[in-house]
Amino acid sequence: MTVREEAHRLLDALPEDRLTDAVELLRGWIEVERDERPRRRFRTTAIFDGEPDLGGRAKDIMRETWNEQGRHSA
Repeated sequence: MTVREEAHRLLDALPEDRLTDAVELLRGWIEVERDERPRRRFRTTAIFDGEPDLGGRAKDIMRETWNEQGRHSA
């Protein structure tokens, strides 16, 4: 079996929900081979489970953390 045949076999065996990841990886490699700058694709679905307004509150959270650390080190 050639490497290409094995690659096809592996793609065929891959669960449907993982095919998108595999295709994105392959596309990135092809773009690099063609000297094209690969576009980054970020997926955040189900990766982060936090407060819905966390981004908007980031400065407040950091300020609170620094104030707490200052109290503990004094």
